[in-house]
Amino acid sequence: MKFLNIFQNTNLTPLKLLDLAFIIVLLPLFLMLKVPMLVFVVMVLGIVFFTKKPAKTWLIILIFVLGIFALYLSLYGAFSFRGLSRLKLFLELLVYVLLIVVSMQRLTQQINIYLLLSPFLFLALSLFFFHGMLMLIYVIFEIFFLLWMILSHRMEGDIVESFRSSIVMFMYSLPWVVVLFIFFPRISFEHASYGFRGETVQRMGHDGTMFLDNKALLVPSDRIVMEVGFEKKVPPSNLLYFRGSILYIDNKDHWEPIPSFVKRKKQVLRKINVDTIEYKVTLYPTQKRWIYLLDVPVKPVKESKLDRDLISTVKHSIKEPMHYAATSALSSRFYDELDRYTLKVSSRVNPKHNPQTYAEAMKIKDLYPSIEKRAKEIIKFFKSKSLTYTLKPEPLDINHTTDSFLFDKRRGYCVHFASSFVTMARMTGIPSRIVTGYKGDVSNALNNYLAVKEKNAHAWAELYINQHWVRYETTSTASHIESQQQTDEDGESVKSTKNPLVKKVNLYLMYAKYQVETWILYYSNIRQKQLLQYAKDNPKFIFTFVVSLIFLVMISFLLISYFRRPTYSSEALAILQPLLQFLKKKGFVRKKSESLHQYFMHYVEENQEKIELTMIIKEIDKIYELIVYGNMNTKELLKGLKKLVKKFKKI
Repeated sequence: MKFLNIFQNTNLTPLKLLDLAFIIVLLPLFLMLKVPMLVFVVMVLGIVFFTKKPAKTWLIILIFVLGIFALYLSLYGAFSFRGLSRLKLFLELLVYVLLIVVSMQRLTQQINIYLLLSPFLFLALSLFFFHGMLMLIYVIFEIFFLLWMILSHRMEGDIVESFRSSIVMFMYSLPWVVVLFIFFPRISFEHASYGFRGETVQRMGHDGTMFLDNKALLVPSDRIVMEVGFEKKVPPSNLLYFRGSILYIDNKDHWEPIPSFVKRKKQVLRKINVDTIEYKVTLYPTQKRWIYLLDVPVKPVKESKLDRDLISTVKHSIKEPMHYAATSALSSRFYDELDRYTLKVSSRVNPKHNPQTYAEAMKIKDLYPSIEKRAKEIIKFFKSKSLTYTLKPEPLDINHTTDSFLFDKRRGYCVHFASSFVTMARMTGIPSRIVTGYKGDVSNALNNYLAVKEKNAHAWAELYINQHWVRYETTSTASHIESQQQTDEDGESVKSTKNPLVKKVNLYLMYAKYQVETWILYYSNIRQKQLLQYAKDNPKFIFTFVVSLIFLVMISFLLISYFRRPTYSSEALAILQPLLQFLKKKGFVRKKSESLHQYFMHYVEENQEKIELTMIIKEIDKIYELIVYGNMNTKELLKGLKKLVKKFKKI
């Protein structure tokens, strides 16, 4: 509270209080203002700072003209029917117009209802431009500051007392805010892209390649890549394959798609004998153009392109959360008429790169003329090699990756299984390709909600059998599954630490960050249903929540009690408060016009028979006079004053 002492003798006018409120709410918006409008605002602030009297009419008109000119320069080139239909540009225009109007009204030095409401409008508009944890914290500060300024005005410019009152009001409202935040019905906005959101950090996104060396697809992180809301219940895990990219070309250490400049026959989709499913996806920033759809997408997503391999892309890299609705048929096989080039590239294989695998493939090819039986024999062969699924494989021989995986290391994860499976399938004469994407896990699902995490990144194989692409889950051929290594939220390996306390604190910090992003920044109606369902199924959670709420109420009331304590002009006067309250309870009330000296002498006169008490009162009065008027504010005198007060109360 010491930093507020500088305001004790300052009587801030309503106009100055309003200026402080404007400065606080405009700080975030300064970051989005174009240079011409920023220059205009700085110019107005300078005029307000150096001008003591209301501006003349000609100056207000000049400010209006300059403001319109700055607005024109700031939005030059954006004035089109399509441009103005965009919400963000429209709101930017609204901010500029509001700045011009507020500047003109402020220069008149007259406060009206429009000027009073403007800080709240600026606060609301800032939410459309800035998101994330920092903005959330700053908005809470803004609300508190505006409340502080309002109370300061009501308390005639008393900054200190209004600050204490603001804290008390905030603490009274805190438990109610928490309860309403959790239980108040949420509204879903299908295309909303404003309000609080988590940090727009890059999630791991596929880039159309799959490496087999240390750059291999491996990000075992719990960060959410996308959230999916199904019209009905979430399908089982064996149907949750989100297609990302299709890879045909084997370049030893990595796989690539068919080059975009190659002209291929258009996909011909025949009716699939399974029901379609509708769902909505919120995809978080990947800085890539791929969007993810379940097998088999029935139609392109709005403003996206669906190629002949059923891969969806958008025009620009995804730098902000993207929302889209899709329809898919959950089938492990679909019809496709391959053109010559696609058939050729999906059959291309070099036997010299993996001679051991080629020898085994030739045995299968010679024994089984049926392609379906060849595929089954490849699965049997993989299972016979006693392969281990692990996220910590030893490096493969890049020149002979399949031989190295199947006959030497025998340890790997999805990319190694898929690459080797496709290579061997091609050797037996089956056109094959690799699909990368995500495989959903129902352990991250509740009712119709599914969270897909970075660690759900996956690769699988598709074999062309009887004019159908058929999906094969190659990791199912593993005979052993090794436990996954620990990683943090960002996908980095958690390094062991000798200090368990440090390790525990880091864990709690990561957990807190994840929970805040998940339950505050992304608290939607879907998450609300998830939380309520979890509470319904777990009585222990309800008990924990109630106890936590009671604890929050207790903390709030402790802070309320602290800030509601009266403040005193000196430490000596604070020491005397218990004595004054004690005398008041005994019926000896101090008059408004009485000084403390007069009050004490009045007590002595009326209680002359109580010699010991009157002697103590006289001594207290003497010490108080020395401290306050004799500038002898020493520790010894204050200590002596405390002892006398305690002694008086005991008698």
